[in-house]
Amino acid sequence: MPALNQNIVDITEVMNNPCFKEYLSFGLIDEISLRNAIIKHQYRKLKKHYSAYDAILKLSEKFNLSDSAINTILFRKREKKKVFLGI
Repeated sequence: MPALNQNIVDITEVMNNPCFKEYLSFGLIDEISLRNAIIKHQYRKLKKHYSAYDAILKLSEKFNLSDSAINTILFRKREKKKVFLGI
């Protein structure tokens, strides 16, 4: 069984990659997925100092989303969509 942290990506490291801004400018980055990744990253950081409930409330205020929306972003299982490139 893989380690739990094995699939966690440091989003700040990704966003600091020189190619990232170029991909974003070409519209190759889904901005909602990016926002959700940032929320998940910040949640992990907040959980070190706050309860899960307080962390969710802080993120709710910061991103102007309901606590239910934050909860869905954090804990909903998503199925990866397959992309057909037609190449």
